[in-house]
Amino acid sequence: MGEQRKPEELSEEERQRLHRAQQRLRNASQALEALTVIEPLRGRWTPTPAPPEALAAARAELDQAYREVVGALSEVLGWEPA
Repeated sequence: MGEQRKPEELSEEERQRLHRAQQRLRNASQALEALTVIEPLRGRWTPTPAPPEALAAARAELDQAYREVVGALSEVLGWEPA
């Protein structure tokens, strides 16, 4: 890994890469939450659990998105994963 850099030293392309990776992670987290946090609404039908395949796909996307963020932070800013 390279030397650690400050965020203000990044190019526009590097900033966009980090932004896209972080947005993907947020989206993946929200998608998994939508499948797992099922709250019944008064006067509505009882929600059904998501199929195992949908949960597995959402977990896989979350894992990939996390790895993308860690990789981008490592490559762009020189940060080491904890």
